Amino acid sequence: MRKKYWKALVAAAATVTVLSITGVSAMSAGASARVVRTSPTFGVNATGTVELWARDATSSAVVVLVPEFNKTHKNLKIALHLTSPNDDTSQLATAIRAGNPPDLVGLNDIDVPEFAHENALLNITKYVNALPYKSALSPGHLALASIGKQYYGVPYLSDLSVLWYNKALFKKAGINNPPTTFAAIAKDAKLITALSTPSKPVYGLSFAGDCQGCLGFVMLPDIWASGQHLIEGPLGKQTANILHNQPLKALLSVYAQIWAAKEAPADSQTQNGPTWGQDFGKGNIGMLPGDYGFFTTYLKEGLPASSFADVPLPSENGGHGSTFDGGDDFVIPAGAKNTSGAWEVAQWFLAKAQQLQYAPNGESPVRSDIVTPSYVKKYPYDAVALNTLPYGSVEYTLAYDQVFNEPASPWLKMFDEAVYSDNVSQALVIGQSGIQATLNSVTS
Repeated sequence: MRKKYWKALVAAAATVTVLSITGVSAMSAGASARVVRTSPTFGVNATGTVELWARDATSSAVVVLVPEFNKTHKNLKIALHLTSPNDDTSQLATAIRAGNPPDLVGLNDIDVPEFAHENALLNITKYVNALPYKSALSPGHLALASIGKQYYGVPYLSDLSVLWYNKALFKKAGINNPPTTFAAIAKDAKLITALSTPSKPVYGLSFAGDCQGCLGFVMLPDIWASGQHLIEGPLGKQTANILHNQPLKALLSVYAQIWAAKEAPADSQTQNGPTWGQDFGKGNIGMLPGDYGFFTTYLKEGLPASSFADVPLPSENGGHGSTFDGGDDFVIPAGAKNTSGAWEVAQWFLAKAQQLQYAPNGESPVRSDIVTPSYVKKYPYDAVALNTLPYGSVEYTLAYDQVFNEPASPWLKMFDEAVYSDNVSQALVIGQSGIQATLNSVTS
């Protein structure tokens, strides 16, 4: 998650205006280009070359799988190009405007709605609906790739959030089970912090308190699991659901309580992403909401695998929990030359044989139906995240970056006021006005 998410925040402000800057619009892409011509052979036995653009930030699986595809396909080859986190969207928008886009793109799923609403992507609804495993695909990824009941992309890879906990500290503190409610998080944090000694401080919870994107990644699922979203309504007419959002108020109150009681490390306030999660690996942190892939960091830090585990991010009052459906969608840009080949490549990546190779290569699949007993045994941390996939969600809006990712975003201002100033009521007022003003500035 550190590599996948926080670096992208550097260019977040540019992302939301990249299409208008480069001139991508219904006029340049052509509304008629958005619909794939019906063909029984579309995506089957295609020939030629597929120019695939993937994000460098999420490339660990694709760089392994592309050579495998090229080795096993005689008449269809992939030419892979990796885009940097700072200009992946601007590169794509410029290529579409110039009439020379790639054939297939692994696009950050939160960026798909803007490209889709600018008529810059092909409509592949018929082919997505025909996938026999469609019901097992990440619903959040699909939501971001859709306009109404029309699909302009398909899930490609997941970047899922979970709650990590230190089993050894839980046992020492007399806690039998990981938390499934907000109140349990607060109670457990207090009990774990009480284990501190003068020579070795112990903290109940750690968080990336100066990384607005990181906070959204791990806190929004708690709200969704509780039955609420922060943004409601159709695009262009969206409203902020902040002021009377009870789960949001309760969650911010828990973070404020933990911070005021010094049950979180002091440097949580300045953690802006690059070293997020490393402190948990030192063994003196009870809980850390973070990325499923953090386990590699913990192991490198020397934390025994038997001493930690992950669970779904909990809801306010208990239930199935949730996760942030982060990661990438496959999209076919309007004007792509080998659309049939692009769809064949996308289907190949989504097949079980390839999905099963994601986890050992540092990524997470998008199909929940690959979670078998053998998968759980081999990839227990990923299995937890994937089992939560059916309950995962997103905030579907064209203003995601402005609201949640940009520096000084209204989301971060609200968090700062609630947690560091210990003023949840005023924070909700700030959040309501700031997020609503941001939504009002964006049109569909």
